[in-house]
Amino acid sequence: MSLAQVLEARIKTYVLNNDVNIILNKNRLIVSFLAQGEYNINFTIEDGTNKYVFRVNTGSQINVDNQIEYEFNALKTLEVSKVTPKVYYVDSSKSQLEYGILIMEYLEGEPLIYQKDLMKASKVFAKIHSLDLKNMDTSKFIVESNICGDRILEGKNLLKDYLTSPIINKKNKKFFKEFLYWAEDNKDRDKYFNENKCHVINNTEVNSSNFIIGKKESFLIDWEKPVISDPSQDLTQFLAETTTLWKGNYILSKDEKKAFYKEYKDNLTISIPDIEERVHLYTPYLYLRALSWCAYAYLEYQKPGKDIKNMDTYVRIKQYLDIDFMERLLKEYW
Repeated sequence: MSLAQVLEARIKTYVLNNDVNIILNKNRLIVSFLAQGEYNINFTIEDGTNKYVFRVNTGSQINVDNQIEYEFNALKTLEVSKVTPKVYYVDSSKSQLEYGILIMEYLEGEPLIYQKDLMKASKVFAKIHSLDLKNMDTSKFIVESNICGDRILEGKNLLKDYLTSPIINKKNKKFFKEFLYWAEDNKDRDKYFNENKCHVINNTEVNSSNFIIGKKESFLIDWEKPVISDPSQDLTQFLAETTTLWKGNYILSKDEKKAFYKEYKDNLTISIPDIEERVHLYTPYLYLRALSWCAYAYLEYQKPGKDIKNMDTYVRIKQYLDIDFMERLLKEYW
């Protein structure tokens, strides 16, 4: 029996025996599995009228002491944007379910489709990036001031075993060694971001499945590891080929990107100068993070007894690590 199946029955007992700050007819309570990620398992809890998301946290990608509280505080701060889920309840005690617990708004809608929802996503980013951080309590957020240097540290850590593994071909090892060398040699572009500082709240996981496109409004969900940093962090990841191909199997054209930027700037209520230039400067460092993660994940899949949980993911990882794919991806920048 999977962890999700075990939790399903225990969640009902938890809700029945705790004041969870939501409206539910507990006599008609239904708990259903919704979705599972690497570090969270999501369920819906409903009574036929009201419906919520019950999120169970099983780990942290950002090594914070209290992952579920970090996410709860971020979502509370972001509520004023009206394009993120409302949160109602958090329990980080782990006294009853052994995991951090978060209850939030259930949002109706569909995942983003790049071909038709690009402008809606642009407006969501503009609303979040327009939040006035000077008049908000952001003391509990991680702040990233050296986004290029931080990506180098991530890349080195992720590539540590890959670069010495006997099962990895010489061409790929050479590529990543040269990529790291180039990244180190050009990391002074962090000076540009610090001299032209513009900090906003970034989600850091802006793939198509983390958008909910509703009939009237669209939302960005899954705020597991937000940071305060340059807006190029989220925009670069959202527009990058490694993101649009991953689940959307799509590559944005220059005209689509141009239209995205125009819509974004038209909907901002703060000044973010030279956003296209910021994205251009940061893009190769985003690719360093994405490709290094693929290298790390590929090696993990080769371990004896390791099950491939998602064959589509494994196929995409191998595609991204193809030397021709990587060289074409970076041709413009490197």
